[in-house]
Amino acid sequence: MRNIHIWDYDLPKKWKPKNERQWLWYLERKINYDDWKGLKAEIIKKFFPRLKHRIDPGKREMLEQYLKNYV
Repeated sequence: MRNIHIWDYDLPKKWKPKNERQWLWYLERKINYDDWKGLKAEIIKKFFPRLKHRIDPGKREMLEQYLKNYV
């Protein structure tokens, strides 16, 4: 089986989001494509009020419960 490349963008290796718009775009992509590597709960919590309407409903529910009970 070959590797599947799900990203529709190529970012420089050390790229980091710099503003709210970039953070929302980045988090939405990472969460919707199940790429949790490198995501910190504190960052997700900070942007969750604006992010929750942009992600998959099942992942939204999971994150709401996680953030409510563990962060």
